[in-house]
Amino acid sequence: MKKRTNVQAFVFCLNPYFNVLILKRTPERSGYWQPVSGGVENKEELRDTVIREVFEETGIVNVDDIIDLNYTFEYEEPKNGELMEMKDYCFAVKIKNIVDIKISNEHEEYKWCSYDEAKKYLKWKHNLVALEKLYNIQSKF
Repeated sequence: MKKRTNVQAFVFCLNPYFNVLILKRTPERSGYWQPVSGGVENKEELRDTVIREVFEETGIVNVDDIIDLNYTFEYEEPKNGELMEMKDYCFAVKIKNIVDIKISNEHEEYKWCSYDEAKKYLKWKHNLVALEKLYNIQSKF
């Protein structure tokens, strides 16, 4: 079975209060809400993958900080017709202000949400755990 390393990154800002970005996948990609996410390419460092994926999925280039949420999880998922062993590393990406997003073709919609609102949209346990970890430490940033 092939292995793949992924990152998940919650983009957030604190101006004027905590807001987090979530993206809605297209119907062909299951149509659920999620943070920025994607696979490590060409032996990138995890933080480099975070920066690349944030840009590719949102158009954001000005990042204030990348925070390792110290949370990983593993699962198996079919990708391109082949079952793969996945390992995801979770991060947060702080930006100064809420910005308009240029979503990629992977997504059809985005929302800037409060913590409570984001919890209503996210359906995967690991997304919710990572979001909670971010929310519990965001006041330090």
